[in-house]
Amino acid sequence: MPLGYCNGKRPWLGGYGRERCGGADGKSQPSRLLVRSASNAYFSQTLSVISIPEMGSAIRGAVDTVWIEFLQYCESKADVTRERKKPRVSAALEGHSDADVWKEIQRRQGGEGVEVRGIREVELETLLSSETEVGSDMPGGDFYARAIKLPTRGPIAKKIERVVKVHRLREVIAQVGFTRFEAAVSDVNGELELDVERASLAREISWVPAVENRGEGVFVALRADAIAGWLARDAVQARYAKLAAGFAAWKKEHSASSAEFPGLPYILLHSTAHLLITAVALDCGYAASSIRERIYVGDNAYGFMLYTASPDAEGTLGGLVEAADRIAEHLRQALDLARLCANDPVCAHHQPDNREENRYLLGAACHGCVLLSEVSCERRNDFLDRALVVPTVDEADSAFFMDEV
Repeated sequence: MPLGYCNGKRPWLGGYGRERCGGADGKSQPSRLLVRSASNAYFSQTLSVISIPEMGSAIRGAVDTVWIEFLQYCESKADVTRERKKPRVSAALEGHSDADVWKEIQRRQGGEGVEVRGIREVELETLLSSETEVGSDMPGGDFYARAIKLPTRGPIAKKIERVVKVHRLREVIAQVGFTRFEAAVSDVNGELELDVERASLAREISWVPAVENRGEGVFVALRADAIAGWLARDAVQARYAKLAAGFAAWKKEHSASSAEFPGLPYILLHSTAHLLITAVALDCGYAASSIRERIYVGDNAYGFMLYTASPDAEGTLGGLVEAADRIAEHLRQALDLARLCANDPVCAHHQPDNREENRYLLGAACHGCVLLSEVSCERRNDFLDRALVVPTVDEADSAFFMDEV
C-alpha cells in the first residue's frame, strides 16, 4: 500500500489516545488519502430527541409517589379503594379514578413498567393521541400541541388523518461521535446504529456535548387505510422492485453496513415532507434550510413533522404553526410543483440501480425537485422518490396522490 496502514493514532484525544487499529485481534486497515479541506473530513453523529409528555405520564407520576409503601401489593380494584382511604394515598391520587389507578398497577405488575420503546414510537404515540391538546400552554413550556379540525370535503381530505399544530417544542441534540469519508445517520426510527465504527469523543465517555433548541412545527398524519390500499397496487410493487434493486446495489458497495431498506411508506413520507417544506417556505417566514423534518413510520401509523428550532427566539416566530391552517393549499401546491422537474425527463427516467450514475438510494429525485439542504433532511437526501408521491413523465401509476393533481 503506497500510504501504508493505520497506526491507530487519535490525536484529538491527547497523547495517550493511541489504540491498535482493528482492535486487539483485528486487522489493521489501509490508510486512505483525504484532502485536508475536504468536506468529508468530519461528519458529526448526533442523536435528536424532542421533549414531549408521554401519554399517561401524570398517573404514572402519581402512582410512583405511593407505590412502594402502599400500592405495589394491591390485587384488585377494591384494594385500591381501601388504600385510598389513607390520607397520603388520597392526596397523591387526587384527580385519578380507581379504575385508572388499577390499570397502571396491572401494567407494572405485568412487567410493562420496564418497557423500552424507541424515540420515534413515543413521539408518534403522543402526536396521534385522541386528546385535542397535549402539553401545557405556558411561557417557557417544553411542549404544547393542538390538533385542528380537518376539512371534510376534497380529495386531499381522504388521504390526511390528522394535522397537529405544535406551538412549543424543545429539542435536545447530543453528539456521540464522528465519522470520516461517509456520514453515519440514525435509522428510520431515530435510533443510532450501534455497530457503526465511529470515532469516539473521549477515551472514557461520561458525558457528551449537547444543545437545547426551542421551536415550533406542524405534524401531518396520513390515513393508514389509504396507504394500505396504495401498497396493494401492482404499479407500486413494481416501483418497489426498482428502488429495492438500487438499495441492493448500494449494499454491495457498502458490505459492512447493517442498514436495511426503509420500505415504501417511509420513502413516500420522506419525499412528501421535502416537497411540503419547499411549498411552506414560500410564505411562512422561514427559509427552507431552517425547516427540518421528522419521519414517523409505526405500526399502522404514518406521519411526518416539519419543525424549526434554534437556541434563541427565532425558532418560535409562529409562521410555521399558522401554515397548518392552510395545509391543504400548501400540499396541493407542493404536489403541483412536483409533477414536472426542471431536469425532466432525465430526473424522472433515473433508474436507482444504474451504476454509472451512482445514485442508488434515489428514484425520481434531484436538486431541481425533491432534494433539500442537508441540514433539513434527517437522511442526508437519501431514500427519496417523487414518483411515489405524484405522477411523473416516466411513471404515472405508482403515485399516492393520484387524484389530487
